Amino acid sequence: MAAQGPLPLDLAITRHLQALVPAPSPWIEGLSSTAAWPFIVVSALVAAIFAASLAGLRGAAGTLAGIGLAMAAERGLRMLIFVPRPDPALVDVAQASASSGLPSTFAIFYGAAAAALVLVSMGRRGPEAHIVRWSAVALLVAGCLGRVAAGGHWSSQVVASAALGALASLAAMYLFRVAR
Repeated sequence: MAAQGPLPLDLAITRHLQALVPAPSPWIEGLSSTAAWPFIVVSALVAAIFAASLAGLRGAAGTLAGIGLAMAAERGLRMLIFVPRPDPALVDVAQASASSGLPSTFAIFYGAAAAALVLVSMGRRGPEAHIVRWSAVALLVAGCLGRVAAGGHWSSQVVASAALGALASLAAMYLFRVAR
């Protein structure tokens, strides 16, 4: 069941979210599109600009490297594993897809971008650092909840993907010596 269907609590979480947010919601589609081609390039550059404003070119380079590493991991994992997405027989699915549900492109991308921005803003004072940090986290959480509510992924898939993206950024930031 773990390999072919939802993990414990996935079904309940999805149904509760869908009771609050209808599956076909324009804001979910809009936010999800920022992690799809070609907008993902713009989103990565925006994250790098914010990182540069807080930690200079090293912060921007670490951010782009973390996102690049996360997206390479996403492509590699999709070639190696296949985990089904939510089944329309179990929950509402706004847009059916035959691709693997793990990793989630949105969650791995935003996990990497949010982690990078949190890392470059740590230890920095001022409202700019707080706004960047909490906005990145808010976009990650809202998007992941939206992907689950839209029936695009199970909650376990977005959590695992976001964690992998964050790990990729942590590794890149460490290599660029941005994270202390």
